[in-house]
Amino acid sequence: MAIISNLKDLAKNSLREKALEIAEAGYEAIDIEQSIKSRIRIENNFLKITTHPAITSDSSGKLQQKEFIEINFNNFKRIFLVGIGKGSAFASAMLAKILGDKLTGGIVLDKENNNDEYRQILRSFESLPLQIFEGTHPYPSLKNLEATRKIVELAESLDENDLLINFICGGGSALACATEEELTGSQVAIKSLTKAGANIVELNTLRKHLSKIKGGGLAKMACPARVVSLIVSDVCGNDLSVVSSGPTVFDKTTKEDAEDILKKYGLDIKDFHLYETPKEKECFEKVKNILFVCNQDAIMAMAQKAEEFGFSGRIYSLALEGEAMNVIYPMIKEIKNNEALLTAGETTVNLKNRPPGKGGRNMEAVLGALVKLQTMDDDGANLVFMSFASDASDNTEAAGAIGDSLTLKKAKEFSMDPEKFLYDNQAFAFFEKTGDLIFAEKKCFNVADLMLALKASKE
Repeated sequence: MAIISNLKDLAKNSLREKALEIAEAGYEAIDIEQSIKSRIRIENNFLKITTHPAITSDSSGKLQQKEFIEINFNNFKRIFLVGIGKGSAFASAMLAKILGDKLTGGIVLDKENNNDEYRQILRSFESLPLQIFEGTHPYPSLKNLEATRKIVELAESLDENDLLINFICGGGSALACATEEELTGSQVAIKSLTKAGANIVELNTLRKHLSKIKGGGLAKMACPARVVSLIVSDVCGNDLSVVSSGPTVFDKTTKEDAEDILKKYGLDIKDFHLYETPKEKECFEKVKNILFVCNQDAIMAMAQKAEEFGFSGRIYSLALEGEAMNVIYPMIKEIKNNEALLTAGETTVNLKNRPPGKGGRNMEAVLGALVKLQTMDDDGANLVFMSFASDASDNTEAAGAIGDSLTLKKAKEFSMDPEKFLYDNQAFAFFEKTGDLIFAEKKCFNVADLMLALKASKE
């Protein structure tokens, strides 16, 4: 069963069908269940975890498994599991199933998710010794505070005979909230900084110093237990200290850095309770942070599928940033015939002087490219492009959109001006009308956004 649920409806021609199958391969590579089953196993009382695949330096670009992390269960009396971030409930439940009766217990804090299929999946794991909590995102609430306090209690109860395994996924920066001061500070400061255009590094630097659990705080609480964190990166460059604000990663930023950020955006330092993140190196001596999944997994799978279809797969970027409406057009200008350009990253949507509407940065990226495509000499008949959220939620129930000359033709039939829809911030309405919204099952890890431009040879 395809992860892209409306794949057949979108595959209006052969080129679209190939593009969608390439995107499907990307989704399959970050499928939560399959990723865990293929990389984690128990063998002779050892937990074996395959670390993140790397791109080899040779021209083949094939994946190469780096190494195994082995954990001897005989070294521990108790084993606990903590999950933090979007998708961590499903991931933690899958890991708990593998651990079986070796798992003493665990606590998970995931984003509220009313998707029926996702809730059905979680219900199937109710017999596991896991407490699963759902919190609000992007701003924390009392729900988040209650769940985070339970995680803190668990971590602080551990001793040198215990093992703590963490599944850290994107979104934990907003979800985890350990104190009332952090709750208040996060609600005020992050909202102000986001509106002012602060980047993710600035946001998470401040979050670390508003918190007792982030910026290595969870590692300090769990000390002297052994800590292993499986980290799913949703940030450009895969800086593990930024993912969910690095609860088990040594933090190089300081309280003064957080103060500078508050000053930069015109906020009064005295209104916030700032902490210094743990700097005691001994707190991290028994901590292992593992990059488990990132956008490279999806992009390499997409490249392989493109080559199976006879296209030359080329990675355009694994850390694309910038204004969403402008990012795909440079790919279109650069792409060659019979080539697939593949991109991953996290763009932004600037709403300055634009009305609020419905849509996400992926839809905006495709709509922006369609506006530019109208001005090109080439009619784009042998070109298709798409952008989609890896967790299948592009700020709406849709994952993203696909666009090409067929989209423009359909828009013309409905007397729809793509440029007007773009600047009215109505990307969802535009693609809903043209029938080009991408819908996907919400069963994959969040590794930010994925983009594809595919160009066939002209006949």
